[in-house]
Amino acid sequence: MKNIFPLLENPAFTKELKEQLSLLKNQKGKITVSQFYGSSKALFVSEIFSDNNHILILLPSIQSVHELAVELSLLGFTDFVVQIDDFSKESIQERLTVISNKDKFIAISTYEVLRIKLPSKNELSNRTTTITAGGEPSYDELVEYLNLLNYNKEKFAEDPGDYAIRGSIIDFWSFSEKMPCRVEFDGDFLESIRYFDSDSQRSLNKVESVTLAAIIDSSESNESGNIFNYLDSPLVFASQFELSHFFSPSDSEKEEESEETIEIDASIREELYSDRKKTSSIEDEKPKIENQFSLDDLFAHNCRWIIEEELEQSGNRINLQISEIQPINSNFELFFNILSEQRKKNNQIVLAVENELQVRRLIDLLSEYKEELSEMILSGNIKVAVFPIKSGFYSKPDHLFLVTDYQIFNKPYRTKLPGKSKVKKSRIKDLASIKKGDYVVHQNFGIGMYAGLENIKIGDIEQESIKILYAEGGVVYVNLNYFSLVKKFSQKDNIPPKLSSLGSGEWKKTKKKVKAQIKEAARELITLYAKRKSSEGYAFSSDSIWQKELEASFFYEDTPDQSKVTEEVKLDMEGRNPMDRLVCGDVGFGKTEIAVRAAFKSINDGKQVALLVPTTILAEQHYNTFKDRLARFPVRVAAMSRFQTKTQQNETLEKLEKGEVDILIGTHRILSKDIKFKDLGLLIIDEEHRFGVMHKEKLKSLKANVDSLTLSATPIPRTLNLSLLGARDLSIIATPPPNRQPIYTRVDIFDIKKVRDWINTEIKRNGQVYFVHDRVQSIEKITGFLQKYMPSVSFGVAHGQMKPAQLEEVIYDFLNKKYHVLVATKIIESGLDIPNVNTIIINRADRFGLAELHQLRGRVGRSDRQAYAFLLVPSLDSISKKAVKRLQAIEEYTDLGEGFNLAMRDLEIRGAGNLLGTEQSGNIDSVGFDTYMKLLDEAVEELRQDEFKDVFKDLPKQIERSEPTIDSYFEIGIPKGFMPDQADRLSFYTALFSIMRLEEVDEIKEEMEDRFGKTPPIVERVIMTAILRYHASYAMLERIVIQRNRIALILPKGEKESFYKEKFVKLLEYVNVKYSKEVKLVQTNESLKLEMTNKINSPEGILKYLIEFVGELSKIISN
Repeated sequence: MKNIFPLLENPAFTKELKEQLSLLKNQKGKITVSQFYGSSKALFVSEIFSDNNHILILLPSIQSVHELAVELSLLGFTDFVVQIDDFSKESIQERLTVISNKDKFIAISTYEVLRIKLPSKNELSNRTTTITAGGEPSYDELVEYLNLLNYNKEKFAEDPGDYAIRGSIIDFWSFSEKMPCRVEFDGDFLESIRYFDSDSQRSLNKVESVTLAAIIDSSESNESGNIFNYLDSPLVFASQFELSHFFSPSDSEKEEESEETIEIDASIREELYSDRKKTSSIEDEKPKIENQFSLDDLFAHNCRWIIEEELEQSGNRINLQISEIQPINSNFELFFNILSEQRKKNNQIVLAVENELQVRRLIDLLSEYKEELSEMILSGNIKVAVFPIKSGFYSKPDHLFLVTDYQIFNKPYRTKLPGKSKVKKSRIKDLASIKKGDYVVHQNFGIGMYAGLENIKIGDIEQESIKILYAEGGVVYVNLNYFSLVKKFSQKDNIPPKLSSLGSGEWKKTKKKVKAQIKEAARELITLYAKRKSSEGYAFSSDSIWQKELEASFFYEDTPDQSKVTEEVKLDMEGRNPMDRLVCGDVGFGKTEIAVRAAFKSINDGKQVALLVPTTILAEQHYNTFKDRLARFPVRVAAMSRFQTKTQQNETLEKLEKGEVDILIGTHRILSKDIKFKDLGLLIIDEEHRFGVMHKEKLKSLKANVDSLTLSATPIPRTLNLSLLGARDLSIIATPPPNRQPIYTRVDIFDIKKVRDWINTEIKRNGQVYFVHDRVQSIEKITGFLQKYMPSVSFGVAHGQMKPAQLEEVIYDFLNKKYHVLVATKIIESGLDIPNVNTIIINRADRFGLAELHQLRGRVGRSDRQAYAFLLVPSLDSISKKAVKRLQAIEEYTDLGEGFNLAMRDLEIRGAGNLLGTEQSGNIDSVGFDTYMKLLDEAVEELRQDEFKDVFKDLPKQIERSEPTIDSYFEIGIPKGFMPDQADRLSFYTALFSIMRLEEVDEIKEEMEDRFGKTPPIVERVIMTAILRYHASYAMLERIVIQRNRIALILPKGEKESFYKEKFVKLLEYVNVKYSKEVKLVQTNESLKLEMTNKINSPEGILKYLIEFVGELSKIISN
């Protein structure tokens, strides 16, 4: 990174400071300097790092810690940066172990780290052991040692202090490590060590050694140390203002209120405290705090200090001669004037941007904005380069004016690096896991209840089979071959379904009825699509300079998904056919931004835009968003809903007809007859599924030749996306913007003083707060209690039992900042998006599911401010550490584990129902989601082949596959000794027997070996059988029977006309030419089969031969 600008190799502004530092050598002392503006501190640290082994940088907030860590990492110091940003005991122990094991590092923390009492360095090293590959201990010794350290034996190691044993593999999560470790033995030889991801349980990277430590318990530890015991004559960066502020007692400490004075009404006590006596507080999780020390004590440590003096006090302050750059806030006229002035002064101008896309955008933007800027860029007077620091500065001694795109567009800087080691996704976690007692659907027999895996004798051999219970005592055993026919029953409301009766024929009737209705819905969609493709609309012109400026000024970095979808939408608009695109993406993934860009494109061509939303509140929200986002452009935005008076509405109607309103945002009111556009170019619909049938009819007439863009927050299942290919243009945004601020989440016990602090802190920065309390009967009392202790704060109350108009009124007032705090039930979890609310307090978080907490927490963190989520529980035992960890891990949007797969599943079910119309939701409930998807695929395929052949002539034909079964005389299966857990075995069987691509087999095998060790021969047979089944399905075989002396391959039944018309002759010719001696074609009453004598003794040999033979047949048939 550093060689981009020779100017920054050895900047002049640091010269005097470096000289002073070299005089100090390793003696203690302090140097005062003027303020480090912008990213000058990060650049200075990168300059001096080679001469300083231990650097500690103290900063005022966690957010600034994360931002500096990202900057230094991008400057090439990833391996040396250690963030101390979490002061829980486990995290502190892990961080201390990291810095104890590093010779050189840059530790970054808040000032809080100075107060914390820590175990001494000796105590830490005495409690920590290093385990090395190829070294000690043996298998049994390691298990014994883990027990000695009081680690908990679990099924999976998912938390610090857990360990799990599976065959030759031992997983453990040491208190001294950031991630869990997997140790694999060969007998007693320690073969390999690797870290793994606790959620997917997949290995990440091999390492030579790991540490294993006992937890440092406060009751046993003397905690006499502090952070300086771990630093060897370090260089410490601090601010004079922050230090003096840190050592003066805060107001809240002065007015400390004793708990006894807080009176709580008995009726709400249990809503806050449950029945706890004074339980252990969350504070017990934190190290002890040292209050009795002063600034002098601090400077007595053997350190060299660089102290920034914001205002000169000491008289010997070094003036760095750097200054801040004035805010630009996307004002290009101001920016142009600043650059011209810098050029006159002969300063070198450098524009540092985050990536190549922004380089191109910025150069285009500036070149088109002013001719002079274009010349300055071409002549090299302005350099634009990728250098992703947070903010620039002006350095007088260097004649350097450095400014970043974060400053130009006032965007938040990222607080975490994009994950480098991509977690391998578990193939197995993808399958909604089935537990005993769950409802399942067998495609042929209907809805039953899963009763576990049982060994059943089939012929001479035993094989694990699924046991399913049906109505009236019916039982079905499903062997391995048919596992893919069994799916977990999932539907919208999780109401227990009615079990099917075996042999009654009702299941067949239900499937037939549902399929007919699906066909009808799909027919309507396809007809509409075909009609639109043949009509002509308005072709918009290509992007203007304003369009480029709007897109470059987007608050967040564009994700690849977002760039792709923006391009898709713009290309549709520039095409001759009217656009009808659906954009799906989770809340906060940037759908609205795509709508803003499309609307602006339409306005650039003098066309009006209508934005239709389902609720008054959403209309108000979008109105604010569009107004803010387009504030710098001459765009006239108007809203039309209950909140506008009759006079305002009439005025808007007049202006609309004259073309004096560019964007009209409103509820179904804008579909009324009296609304007349002068020249409508684009219709944007948010959450279309929430409109009734009548409104949809009106929409259809509007849509006929106007471009339309629909937004949906419910994710659409991938399978549905494929089956509707050619019935709707779909775009999916699946990734959040990388510089979205993470939400700090902490779990605590209800304490009115803390709640008051959190609320006041948010109000001080002009923000607002959600307080979620999910009990309507006590919500007013809770609000009264909060009001009593915060008389100056204004509270609003919102819950689902209020009249809709009253509820809207409250939320409208909150949106317009009439209340500081909205006390609400969980009705806020869907669709309320208020950027000014950045603190959410959830009372009795233990009563919510993880998915609900995820949804609620997503209501904050919608702007560039740091957001906070506080989960209040009556006692710490009521919410597991695992749940908290999971919540914090959501941040990373990695594989979200089973709970979230199920939550995603609920959303997908909703999404599928929404896309195909509400009447389809009932159908999903009657057959289950997976069967519904299968029927949908069949229905769409039939329509493609028959009625709509012409519409789909350009689309590739779907490849046919059968569902073959394989019967063998030898055992295949996954032994309990190798994989003890029944749910794991079922998941692996199902994954293997439902593969769509051959590469999946390698992925599944790799995961199996990663988690359970080397696969025994019987498991290898399962894997080979799955490969054989895969080839057999493409060869359209019904069944393969392997006996000791004979093998039969049964061909499809006679009614499979397409097979016998197109493929059978090819297959016969191939067998006759290549295998005429070995293979005979035999006809029985029922079917045709290929028969051969079995001359191979070993099961593995037979499977290998058949994989080759059937693989050849499948190729012949597919060509």
